[in-house]
Amino acid sequence: MEESNMEESNMEESWLEESAIILGLLAFWCSLIPILDRFPRSRGKNIVSHGVFVVVMAVLLFFLPAVIQDVVFSSVGILIIGTVIPIYKSIQAVCTIEEDDDTEWLQYWIAYGTFSYATEFMDLIGERFPAVAEHWYEFEFCCTLWMLLPFTDGSTLIYDKLTLPYVAPICRKIKESTEGYIQLLLAVVNGTYLWVVWMTFMTLPEEARRFAVIAVGTIYPLAASVIAVTTQGTGEDDAFWLTYWSCFNILFILMDYLENFIGSINGFYSICMVATVYLFLPMFSGAQAVFRNILVPLSGQYENMLLRDTY
Repeated sequence: MEESNMEESNMEESWLEESAIILGLLAFWCSLIPILDRFPRSRGKNIVSHGVFVVVMAVLLFFLPAVIQDVVFSSVGILIIGTVIPIYKSIQAVCTIEEDDDTEWLQYWIAYGTFSYATEFMDLIGERFPAVAEHWYEFEFCCTLWMLLPFTDGSTLIYDKLTLPYVAPICRKIKESTEGYIQLLLAVVNGTYLWVVWMTFMTLPEEARRFAVIAVGTIYPLAASVIAVTTQGTGEDDAFWLTYWSCFNILFILMDYLENFIGSINGFYSICMVATVYLFLPMFSGAQAVFRNILVPLSGQYENMLLRDTY
């Protein structure tokens, strides 16, 4: 009995310690946002910055206390720097009159989205091989930070060297072919055969349903985002897809967290799928509704949004 109480006490202390580190990490990065905003994005052309970044990260890996490393170089640490802060910056960018920041953050989401969702399988490998997971999270954290920081500006470097010359032509083909499936989906919805699609989706294994939600939420939007950012226009497409990525990543965070508790319940991934489709289909304009009615007021950007609307 005493041993059981001691174990519970140790678990509670460990949880409180981890929570304190997470809150500290979030507060630290939030405090850095105004400072980082003062530096222009380098487009990844400053070689010295890349070298300094590698050295600093190596020093952190060697000298950062293990208890902090376990939280920083984890899925939670990556979530904070890879999605939470960029979501806020994306909301801020959409609500400002300038359009250059829309393009910059859309380039980030293209790079981060491709990297993050294409490596979803690493979580399964990490469950079986903890040592692999430990080093993988270190690598993923470093890559995400490298894409995010204005000094290294890895997302823009990837855009200039890979996305624009090589990925954009492929994305045009994907977008064209996927639009045909979207029209088919609309026909299914309008033709009252949605229950057939739902029943088929429900027969899939749990991991397959999760993968289907992620695939639907990323493949076409990534292709459309690449097309938007590589073509000259009014900037409305950039803002639309930046709005979508802000909303979808919040949905993904919620799904990733809640599936630990209710993921096995029939209908959980169906709700996630419906929410994903609602966000990006033009017939619903769900991302716009969520963005304007929820995210903008919560982020304190309502007045800036009104100014952009009148511009």
